Amino acid sequence: MERTRIRNLLTAGVALGALAVGYSVVVAPEPAQAHGAFTYPASRTYACFQDATGGSSGGALDPTNPACEDALAEGGDYPFWNWFGNLISNSDGRHREFVADGELCGPTPQFSAFNAARDDWPATQLQANTTVEFLHNAWAPHPGTFFTYVTKAGWDPNQPLTWDDLELIDTAVNPPLRSGGEAGAEYYWDVDLPDRSGRHVVYSVWERSDSPEAFYNCSDVVFSGGGDPGPTDPPDPTDPPEPTDPPEPTDPPEPTDPPEPTPEPTDPPEGEYCTAEYRILNEWSGGFQAEVELTAGEEGVDGWMVDWVFANGQTVSSLWNGTVVNHGSHHEVRNLPHNSLLEPGESTTFGFTANHPGGVNIVPLPDCGPDS
Repeated sequence: MERTRIRNLLTAGVALGALAVGYSVVVAPEPAQAHGAFTYPASRTYACFQDATGGSSGGALDPTNPACEDALAEGGDYPFWNWFGNLISNSDGRHREFVADGELCGPTPQFSAFNAARDDWPATQLQANTTVEFLHNAWAPHPGTFFTYVTKAGWDPNQPLTWDDLELIDTAVNPPLRSGGEAGAEYYWDVDLPDRSGRHVVYSVWERSDSPEAFYNCSDVVFSGGGDPGPTDPPDPTDPPEPTDPPEPTDPPEPTDPPEPTPEPTDPPEGEYCTAEYRILNEWSGGFQAEVELTAGEEGVDGWMVDWVFANGQTVSSLWNGTVVNHGSHHEVRNLPHNSLLEPGESTTFGFTANHPGGVNIVPLPDCGPDS
């Protein structure tokens, strides 16, 4: 079959008022994992994040799509900045037991605003009866299986999505992984699309094989060519915006010494390799000092990696008690030899100073896992 890949996010509505974020505003972190979602066809959360940031992946959230605008008003900005973290940590393959009908697109309270049954979510154009390369972002890669569903013929987008509305069309076990994707590292594999016409939902379940955790995402799509597929050319990519010159850096104050690791183990987090808590210790014009505390899970830790994404152009200027690499806004910190081994419940910390030339320091949501 002809392979086609059309990336055209349909948006509707007009921009309303921008979300006002003052310089001193810091969004409090919430416990979360953050591992990935479809970027093609774009998951509902990723599409709304792109809509709300104008494709810049930073700055204040100002959606132009009415469905995304309502989701922001109802559910706040957490599911936008954490678009890759729509998950249940302990579903352990029992998806219908943990994810109720009508809640498939947002099975937890943080993402429930994305369950709204409406026909104006941003959508990706797909050609029916073709083979298409699907792309799934991998902020933190894990082994597992991707189950891909499509809503059945005759599905009504203005009715709540249920499990019985879905038809399984593809199963991919540990698909290949590559760097340099639209939003960082990505899994990729070919999917044979069914005969459909009009608006539908591509539903994905990523079931990890190294954890009871699973990820659930809706991708809104519009099928064309149902019953009579034909090749189409992808649209020309738009030119990226011109970069702006950052402000002149200022000398930050001397960082404070990081605290010593916790001498006695606390209760380890259940079902997790490790957890990470991010906090800001000091802030000044154009910069800040932060600390991340890592706590080992029930099995202890032998090598670790903590990663996060900065949303407003922040850059790390110095770091201690770890090594850091970054891929654009995505930062990865790994252990040093002296803090690689942790007993269950034992903690260690690393700290860093960073610049935030955008003037807004939104606290990211760090994810902790093995150094693999």
